[in-house]
Amino acid sequence: MKKFGKRVASILGCGVLLLGSIGLSSSASVAHAAGDQPISDAELNQYISKMSLDEKIGQMFVSRTPQDTAQARADVAKYHLGGLIVYGADFTSVEGSTPEAAQAAFKNKLQSFQDSAKLPLLIGVDQEGGSVSRLSQNPLIANGRAFPSPQALFAEGGMAKVTQEAQQVGTILKNLGINWNYAPVADSTADTDSFIYPRTIGQDYTATADYISQVVPAWQNTGIAATVKHFPGYGSAVDTHTDFAVVTKSEEAFEKEDLLPFKAGIDAGIDSIMIAHIVMQSVDPVYPASLSKSVVTDLLRDKLGYKGLIITDALGMGAITKFAASHNNVPVDVLAVAAGNDCIMNDDYATAIPQIHEAVTNGQLSEQAIDQHVFRILSLKRKLGLLTTAQLETKQVRVDNVAYDQAKKTATVSGTVVDSNWQTGEPLTVKDDQGHVVATADVGAGGKFNFTIPLTAKAQQLTLTTGLPGIEDAQVTIEPLQVAKVDKTALQTLVNQGTAYVGNDYTSDSWGKYQVALAAANQVLADQEATQDAVDQAVQTLQTAIAGLVKTNVQTNKDALQQLIEQVLAYDAKRYTNSTWEKLEAALAVAKKVLADKNATQPVIDHAVQVLKAAAIGLETQVNGAGQQKKVAFADKKSPNKVGGENNVMPRAGEKVVNGLVILGVVLILTTAGMIWWRKARD
Repeated sequence: MKKFGKRVASILGCGVLLLGSIGLSSSASVAHAAGDQPISDAELNQYISKMSLDEKIGQMFVSRTPQDTAQARADVAKYHLGGLIVYGADFTSVEGSTPEAAQAAFKNKLQSFQDSAKLPLLIGVDQEGGSVSRLSQNPLIANGRAFPSPQALFAEGGMAKVTQEAQQVGTILKNLGINWNYAPVADSTADTDSFIYPRTIGQDYTATADYISQVVPAWQNTGIAATVKHFPGYGSAVDTHTDFAVVTKSEEAFEKEDLLPFKAGIDAGIDSIMIAHIVMQSVDPVYPASLSKSVVTDLLRDKLGYKGLIITDALGMGAITKFAASHNNVPVDVLAVAAGNDCIMNDDYATAIPQIHEAVTNGQLSEQAIDQHVFRILSLKRKLGLLTTAQLETKQVRVDNVAYDQAKKTATVSGTVVDSNWQTGEPLTVKDDQGHVVATADVGAGGKFNFTIPLTAKAQQLTLTTGLPGIEDAQVTIEPLQVAKVDKTALQTLVNQGTAYVGNDYTSDSWGKYQVALAAANQVLADQEATQDAVDQAVQTLQTAIAGLVKTNVQTNKDALQQLIEQVLAYDAKRYTNSTWEKLEAALAVAKKVLADKNATQPVIDHAVQVLKAAAIGLETQVNGAGQQKKVAFADKKSPNKVGGENNVMPRAGEKVVNGLVILGVVLILTTAGMIWWRKARD
């Protein structure tokens, strides 16, 4: 059980190996309805990209047809099923006492299923011939015809008889509305007692491969899809309809024997391959082939290079139900997708689709891989001529172009209503983001429309709708009206200048007017939709308010400043060092400006006095005879606002004292020298 748990984690963790990019391509020949354009790979991928996850998962299910036809139709629509299988009961349950009536009733039933599907259904059948012949269930439908097995036909008339039968039966199936046959059988066994032997061609592996290479084109040239089964080959294994089968043959032996007919089918362009439920022990000893990534993806898809559609055998068979029961009822449909199967043959879609959806949501499965599976399914439907471009179109309102006319201040929107059934002249309604109708347009030939709408200062979010169910609305954004670039530099400069103004310096009336103009200017600056005219008007208004500011009447005293300036002007620059004199000149220049400024406040005046006085005190005389500089004494102890007084010693008086002392010193020196000379003369 632990081993199994590790295997589950490995498969679900890795998911399905991605085979190429999501934009898959197909090289198979494509049939299409008369007058309808071929559908490209790009169109298929585009359609898939718009499908919901549940729609895509539903396409992967091919189910036994419920006998309650109303229920069958409802399920086809509800679960988006990709295909149905008709069994014996579907043939025997039709009414009609003549071949014509029975055939018509059968075809009408199948058509009712097709009518319920959003996308055409693949309708499959097991028509191998011999013991597996659904057409034999109702002789009226088959006009009483017998359907011998390929083995009997080969014994009767060789390969020509076998291929002739395939061509005839393929035509019958197509005429009845069946487009997919789960034949031919590619198994080979020498055990005549094996359950599979009567259904084979009855030849060895090489001859069976030759049979497959010839009968596949015979079936598919009738316009239906063929299926080689049961990969990788039953051999002598027991019937997995009822029991669990393990094949111990080596992988090398498989390649040399059982795989030969399947390789021949691949080379012949087989539309689909069905996976058996045997355990291929040499490749995957745990999982049945239909649930094994090692078998489905690694061996068939990668090693053998098969690009077509892969479908499981019925997951309701005994081998799978016993496997699930012995492994905690593991969701086998999820395992089948993880293994790499494109189609799941099961009737449990009501529970399996949500399980697969959850596995994609939680990362156990890749939605990109789901897209690849759906691409192969739709590619087969395209090849069979089931799909039309109209079926793939997404009915919608599409905006093709928006043309702007700034001079007229309008936008013209043109587009297309994509709906093959659209009636010319039906109206289109245009609504704003509040749901209000702002315009209408008549839709003309080809679904074309256009309408013109005024541009506004703000962008407009519009919804274009037909108001009809099944046609997607369109959304379009109309850009705002373009306006000339607004320059707010001058206004911003004026606003910034205002930070230096102090309200107490001005009269309340003038300051109030300035504040009103300033608030209006800030509003214009913040307005993203403001015009240049509004900005210019705000500049003019603010300039007027600034010019109208009136200073309050405050008494000031400049006497001390005047006296100090006059005193400093009397100084002789030649007597002082350059550095201290330059400082004095700078302070003097400022003091003169303050003296001349009629609006200078008392604090500004006092500050100018202090600065000039400090510069005067800092003056230093030129170097004296002793090589020293001398600072000038400058003090005023009476008042910080007055200069002079009895204690004030100015630099010019100090200079006179120094000069006197120098002269006195010279006299003393000469006197002393004279006295010394006189004494020496007496002696």
